[in-house]
Amino acid sequence: MSWAVTRSVVLWVALLTGCASASLDVLIPVPVPVDSVKLVIEDETQGDVTPDQMRIFKRTLVGELQDSGIEVLAPSSTVPAARVVGRIERFDPGLRALRFVSRYGFGTGVLDSLWIVEAPNSSALARCRIEGSVSMGTFGGSFDDVQEETGKALARFLRGDIR
Repeated sequence: MSWAVTRSVVLWVALLTGCASASLDVLIPVPVPVDSVKLVIEDETQGDVTPDQMRIFKRTLVGELQDSGIEVLAPSSTVPAARVVGRIERFDPGLRALRFVSRYGFGTGVLDSLWIVEAPNSSALARCRIEGSVSMGTFGGSFDDVQEETGKALARFLRGDIR
């Protein structure tokens, strides 16, 4: 296969698969894997997250946690469970059209969050930071993929799978 053909194939694979990622930085690991949680998400961005975006983000997180075997209970549930408080520190979907036409990081979407796991008595047990971004992908990549990757990273953290 010629160099030009190989390069074209690699470029198309990168464009089709997208480049959304989320890095997990464990500050204090969970002492034991978590089976069920009460999920609370707070917007610390001074209003960068619309109510609609918050609903979509929470729905995505709940889906990823449930897919990994973690039950998500309503915050008002009387069932004892760890309380997971997520603080969105930066929420910028970026510009998908700019990501599509540029390969130099222009239009990058970013989602940075801090997660605190509290015992039922409200004492902090564990803490992590998740930093997600999308810089390219099919037609500029989707910010939804960043939210999914954030959910997967949170599930890994709660299960204690931090390698």
